[in-house]
This record gives sequence, C-alpha cells and structure tokens, in this order.
Amino acid sequence: MSDLLSPLQGHSEPRVVGAGQGEAGVVLTERRIVSLVQVAAWPETLAQVEDAIASLTHCAPPQRATGSSAREGTVIMAIGPGRFLIESTDPALAAKLAEGVPAPLGAVTDLSHARSVVRIAGPQAAWVLAKGLAIDLDPARFPPLEVAQSAIHEVGVLVRRVSPDSFDLYVFRGFALSFWDWLTEAAAETGYRVDPPAKV
Repeated sequence: MSDLLSPLQGHSEPRVVGAGQGEAGVVLTERRIVSLVQVAAWPETLAQVEDAIASLTHCAPPQRATGSSAREGTVIMAIGPGRFLIESTDPALAAKLAEGVPAPLGAVTDLSHARSVVRIAGPQAAWVLAKGLAIDLDPARFPPLEVAQSAIHEVGVLVRRVSPDSFDLYVFRGFALSFWDWLTEAAAETGYRVDPPAKV
C-alpha cells in the first residue's frame, strides 16, 4: 500500500449515515491504490505491448475498446485506442512495465500517486450515481467490466462497473475530497455505510 497520505484521511472513517433502522442503500469504500500505471502503445506495436502486459501481470488485456479484465489483484482497463490503465497490488508494477515496454514499443506512466478510487456498492448504487453521471447505467448498456470516462459534479471520473451493483470511481487526487463530499451528499437520501479502506 502506498505510504502517501490519503486525501480522504479524516473523512472516510467507518460509519453509517441516514439509514434509520433499515439497511443502508449503498456502501462506500475508499480503495487505497498500490500501483496504477498507464501504458500506451504505438499503433504498430499494440500486439507486442499487449503480450508484454499479459506476461508481466498474468492477466490478458481486454479486447473491447471500453472493457476491462481482472485476475489475482490486477485490473486492466481499456481507456482509449492502444491505451490501458493497470491497477495492481504489486508495488513494483511500474518498474516491471517500464522494462517490459521500452520506448520503442510504447509509453509507461506511473499514476499511483495521481489518482484516488472510491467503490460504491449496493442496491441503490446506480441510482445514486445517476444523480450526477451522464451515462446510461442500465446493465444492458453498461454491463459489468465496462469502463467509461465522464464527469460527476464537474470532476473527471473513470467509472468501472465491477458487478451489477458495484462501481469503482477513479478521480484525480486533488479532487478526491470534493468528489467524496458530492458522493456522500448524493447517497444521504438512501442512507450509506462507509467501510474501512481496502485494496483491489
């Protein structure tokens, strides 16, 4: 786990808000990033870069332009043509990828200290996100493992649907607290529970 102080320190402590006597509609969890690396291939080297990523992470990159894949502590998200965002519990991921994907093949950028991640889960998760997210979250249109880049409350966000009722939300660290404030306010109507921070 990164030793960088979380921008949500003092705000994401476990608690239950507004659930009354019933179950909270959503559960919010800050996911502390260990490694987050962007890999961009050149058009003519995409197949080589995908092979290198698969070899180093033991996880095949997604083949859909807006998809993701996951295996054993690693998540690979397609974020553009020939571009992947890779999250892992391996603290040496950036160094391994930089060696395995040298400049002639592509570009490797360590974003581990540049993003924060919040998971929202529960039966009302999509309903809460729909208050500020301009994406059709119907599972038929945005199914599990789908990825989209959008904005919530004027904050850029990368959304990955983990399961029918669970989403990971990646935001720039500098906007994490503002985003958290919006999210907790939006979830107050359904009631929410904050769980302790977790990894991938």
